[in-house]
Amino acid sequence: MMDFEYQPYGGGAAQATTNQPDHYFGGSYGGGVQSISRREIIEHFAEFRRAIHEGPVTLVQHYYNSNYETMIQNYNTEWPSAEALKEHVGDDALFLTLYKEMYFRHIYASKPGGVSLEERQESYMNYIDLFNLVLAKDQPLKIELPDQWLWDIIEEFIYQFQSFCNFRTKLAKRTDDDIEHLKRNIKIWNVHAVLNVMHSLVDKSRIVEQLEAAKKGVSFNAGGDLFCQTNLYKMFGYFSLIGLLKLHTLTSDYYMALKTIECIDLDVTKQNDVCQVFHCIVATNYHAGFCYSMMRNYDDAIRVFVDTLLYIQRSKPIMVAQTFQNDAVNKTADQMMTLLAICLTLNPMRIDETIYLHLKEKFLDKLPKPLLWVGPDGKLPFRDSFAYACPKFISPAPTIFEQRNDSQWAEPFNRQIEVFTEELQEQAYIPDVRSYLKLYTTMNIEKLASFMEKTPQEVKPLLLTFKHKLSGNDAAEKTEEDFQSSADIDFYVDKDIIYIADTKITRRYSDYLVKQILKYQELTRTISEGLTPRHAGNK
Repeated sequence: MMDFEYQPYGGGAAQATTNQPDHYFGGSYGGGVQSISRREIIEHFAEFRRAIHEGPVTLVQHYYNSNYETMIQNYNTEWPSAEALKEHVGDDALFLTLYKEMYFRHIYASKPGGVSLEERQESYMNYIDLFNLVLAKDQPLKIELPDQWLWDIIEEFIYQFQSFCNFRTKLAKRTDDDIEHLKRNIKIWNVHAVLNVMHSLVDKSRIVEQLEAAKKGVSFNAGGDLFCQTNLYKMFGYFSLIGLLKLHTLTSDYYMALKTIECIDLDVTKQNDVCQVFHCIVATNYHAGFCYSMMRNYDDAIRVFVDTLLYIQRSKPIMVAQTFQNDAVNKTADQMMTLLAICLTLNPMRIDETIYLHLKEKFLDKLPKPLLWVGPDGKLPFRDSFAYACPKFISPAPTIFEQRNDSQWAEPFNRQIEVFTEELQEQAYIPDVRSYLKLYTTMNIEKLASFMEKTPQEVKPLLLTFKHKLSGNDAAEKTEEDFQSSADIDFYVDKDIIYIADTKITRRYSDYLVKQILKYQELTRTISEGLTPRHAGNK
């Protein structure tokens, strides 16, 4: 069980609705031109509840994707409180908890002026209640929810944790009452509790074992475990792995983030065999690609970004059908395109032609520029592009409440910007070194120094930087000790001579075509012999 004691702050939602029994619609912050009656609202959620318990899951999906979306976007109608809804649907703890999860998600998405501390706390406690209902059972829950809804629950849980971390570190705007309440309730949205939820769902579902068995091509032996055989628990576990990837990325622990998803193949086609949630696949590869780029594994970062961007292009019909995800997917795609441009500048390589043309059109004024070029406004465009494309980092460390300013909120983000800027400074001359080395198979250090207008003593550290920065563990060939260069050339220095060799072997298309021609001729000859009439004497 994950029950945490907390002190009420300002009364709570239940007290508010008890004092106002006629106020059924507390929580609307969107616009709209249509209206809907109280009777229709109650009937809608009553039918929604019946679909959850009786199925089929396609009907639940219909209510969740269509009716729920319509309630948010098209109607100028407030949501009924859980206490008010309870009078009409009964004391159904599971449904009311699921309903409150959507209720608070709506508040986070659309309340003007931001979410109050009271609402953040109530939403957290509701998540704890929900996960206790899922985990603290001897038998699996006998309901089936759409994968999209399960993903939205996990994603929103991580998002609200991220939002609370920002809230509690922006102390310049907090009142004294807020500060005292935060001090009394340090377990609310605690990073250990969030990690505990994610790992508990992963362990309960045995999803890592299932994915590893699938990668090896062997069947998974459940051994009588009913939980891991249930789609609800399996997908909760899978999405929790992605939640851990996102959480570790937000806290700048890139190694642990990638370690968490070792059992997941980042190829979008193979991911789609396990998970059909479009936004989940895009979010997975965005965070994985970002982690690769921060660990200087540019080859894998570029491969993941290109694969995902092509997947998004092919999936436009899905995006049309799921309009409520369009904004998030389009923004993530734009961020990946920006990160791809940065990675290609640091590590040039050939990519898909359609993505390259799009990239060239979008970043025509930046791609040919030096890494540290300064724009007309005196800023580093590459640093600004990184600031736009990177996740919004958080610090899991306890808040220092005596510092009544926003420095603790800005520190994690600024620190990663500084790390990236230092990386640019260290790699500033690598593109020049690469361009000169590609022209020769052997080269004197003095000649390279003259090309770069530097002394030989200044060039030698640049060569060492080239070797160090573009060497990393290639995830495509998983070995713990094997380190390979991600550059398209390699070299070694013997005395004052640089010996250069291409590490990327250009594919010889002529050999491939000759083999196919020979196969075609053999096939034609075989077919011709089969059609030739045989004489009786040849039997």
